[in-house]
Amino acid sequence: MSSEDEFQHPVQGRWEAQDPPSAFLEFRGPAPAGGVLGGRTGEGTLAGSDGCNGVGGWYTPDGDTATIRRGLNTLRACPGVDTWLSRTASVRADGATLHVYDAAGEEIGVLTRAEP
Repeated sequence: MSSEDEFQHPVQGRWEAQDPPSAFLEFRGPAPAGGVLGGRTGEGTLAGSDGCNGVGGWYTPDGDTATIRRGLNTLRACPGVDTWLSRTASVRADGATLHVYDAAGEEIGVLTRAEP
């Protein structure tokens, strides 16, 4: 069994927002360890967009939840775009819905699992 197989959990995959429609988070397999941009043991890689800026980092899965550790992100001005997804600190999978929480533990939105 590969480490990729051992890393499967409910948050893994691509999740998309209704508003803005270009916003998404994609939870990938194990992060490469070490280096300036490397992850830590037990973390997966995270990529996405808040509808304007790129979002990157790592996540630590725990059952149907994951805690986000932010990495590099772009910081463009986004007039008229609600960049709520850039405030993500943790998530919880519930079937085809991903609940998104900020650092205070308040739900700030939901994403829907993308079709394969």
